[in-house]
Amino acid sequence: MPTHSFSSSKNARFVVYDFNFHAVPLLNLCMDYFEWMADELISKYDIDVIPAIGMNLRDYVENNTDEFISLISTNGVLYLLEVDNEIVGMGGLRRLKDGVGEIKRMYIKPEYQGEGLGKELLKCLLSKGKEFGFSAIYLETGAFMTTAQHLYRSVGFRDREMYPETEVPLQLQHVWLFMEKRI
Repeated sequence: MPTHSFSSSKNARFVVYDFNFHAVPLLNLCMDYFEWMADELISKYDIDVIPAIGMNLRDYVENNTDEFISLISTNGVLYLLEVDNEIVGMGGLRRLKDGVGEIKRMYIKPEYQGEGLGKELLKCLLSKGKEFGFSAIYLETGAFMTTAQHLYRSVGFRDREMYPETEVPLQLQHVWLFMEKRI
């Protein structure tokens, strides 16, 4: 299984997603991520995501994760963050169009945040974007995700208009930011 090493105070590494080993841990991690987002949207904006996505959260996560994996597997890469043999984070990069990639699903469980793991994951994804021949990388992030925005800006991402390929539901786009970095 391909890995990406980096220096960390923890026994951490990035592994490339493999359906045979990671399907259940990835689904659980995606569920954590979407539950967190749903809670934040309710608490910060009084927005219930269930009407926006048109189904219960578990079904949405299962459907969305399957679609995400199919997009990434043919046009990108998905790294999982493994700490002491436990999957605790993820980040994907997919091709949007010629020369443009998109970072998707950057998430690290809260108890592992603040240790530089997200920055290492982001650097790894940007490096992979260069390997893929992308000249620009886009991403979308919730307006409430201020820590993530700080991280993205720290490596050169800048605000941009919404891009047509976004997967953010129409009902949520007013509380989302769209960013871009030239590489």
